[in-house]
Amino acid sequence: MSYIVLARKWRPQKFTDITGQEHVVRTIENAIKLGRVAHAYLFCGPRGVGKTSAARLLAKALNCEKGPTADPCGACQPCTEIAAGTSVDVAEIDGASNNGVENVRELRENAKYLPQRDRHRIYIIDEVHMLSGAAFNALLKTLEEPPGHVKFIFATTEPHKLPDTILSRCQRHNFRRIPVSQMLARLKEICAAEQLEISDRSFSLLIRQSEGGMRDALSLLDQILSACGKAPSDEAVAEALGAVDRTVVQSFTEALVRRDAKSLLAQVEQAFDRGLELRRLAEEIAYQLRHVFVAHALGEAPSELAESERQAVAALAKQADPSQLARLFDVVHGAVWEVSRAAQPRLALEMALLKAVQLAPAASIPDLVARVERLASGLGGAPGGRSSQPSFRA
Repeated sequence: MSYIVLARKWRPQKFTDITGQEHVVRTIENAIKLGRVAHAYLFCGPRGVGKTSAARLLAKALNCEKGPTADPCGACQPCTEIAAGTSVDVAEIDGASNNGVENVRELRENAKYLPQRDRHRIYIIDEVHMLSGAAFNALLKTLEEPPGHVKFIFATTEPHKLPDTILSRCQRHNFRRIPVSQMLARLKEICAAEQLEISDRSFSLLIRQSEGGMRDALSLLDQILSACGKAPSDEAVAEALGAVDRTVVQSFTEALVRRDAKSLLAQVEQAFDRGLELRRLAEEIAYQLRHVFVAHALGEAPSELAESERQAVAALAKQADPSQLARLFDVVHGAVWEVSRAAQPRLALEMALLKAVQLAPAASIPDLVARVERLASGLGGAPGGRSSQPSFRA
């Protein structure tokens, strides 16, 4: 039997399995229980957060032999066929490759006929924003007043590209990026079931790379297992993901806060010799400065970091001044774009870091004001009774 990737193996099979979208799940479950299921749904949000999985689960809930039910059995023929994508009455259509008006006309003609076996004929159109303007126009009337046995479920990452005439005919649900804490809990559950041993520090890096998408996280986890086995080290995980080692990022951040130009240049040379992507390095340094700034403002490091990283960030936050951190972040974050497009990325990164060291204030504004006041009072009490106030002559 061929290998099934984790993103497919652990695709949600019940509404309770969908991570981080409780607001959507609650609305759909209540609609099914109350018999108020709309004829057209629009699921929109970032990639990999559960839009297509929710569409399949809604199709199961409507066509399950025990349904309509908010808890489909997953064992009957309609449920198993919908999960496998082979149901005769549930059509999953790729909007990118079926975006012509002739495709919509065919769909509209087929929608007139009763389902062959199940309770509803359901059309799931993924990336629906890829349909042409003529295709949308051809769909309008059917979408507004479809036959009673037809349900439409649209999914898209770019809802702003849909015409208002389509949006007004759908019940819209906005999917959000999965919170770090919920993604971490789900990944640990999956790793325990798969007998994988991954540290919290590696989880933190994995979640940061996935950018709030569970599918991306599971794909990266597959990549880690292929490269490093079932018990990878933190260094091996960073290398497998093409990420920058967190200790390297922390060293850069500490050198910036200490205004240690010599250490910064030496570290850039080492990173360049190791073949690290310097744009990615600049991004990670900016992220780390953000974490330190947050730790200084809140009194504790961000919760998405591993425990060892939180301790290092909290310790550095106590040493740094907020105005210095703000200036460091502005310079380094602004350098990300410059490094990514520079003919010589190393030179661009070096000069940006040196600029950050030179321009970042060494003391806070209140400290500087206090020093100016002390100097002014000293001038006012100088021999000869000269006043610190300037004199003006006509």
